[in-house]
Amino acid sequence: MVKAEVKSENKFCFTIDTNIFSECVITKALYWYADSFIIYWDKVSDSIYEITLEPKSSVKTSYTFEQLTSKFNQDLIDYKNRDLIIHETKDIRNILYVKAFANNDDFEDFNIVLE
Repeated sequence: MVKAEVKSENKFCFTIDTNIFSECVITKALYWYADSFIIYWDKVSDSIYEITLEPKSSVKTSYTFEQLTSKFNQDLIDYKNRDLIIHETKDIRNILYVKAFANNDDFEDFNIVLE
């Protein structure tokens, strides 16, 4: 996240660099805020997004700027880590899927015997 600020009494604005957090990561993090906030998403430049969260009138919970900023930043980091793990383990998962659903005769299992 590049910058976080309060735009008005009930509008929280976050400026996010997509070189740090991808659009996919931002979308996944914002998903959990959709039931409590109206989400405004603006592309400021090629790599900068401005996200504004405005609490819905139907929501009774009040949010402080510090709480929301901390939570949103942690969610961005969480989803970025998940994304990294998915990409790093993609080949291993594919091998496990193939082996799990393949005919057992197609693969040799190597039994290592310790002497």
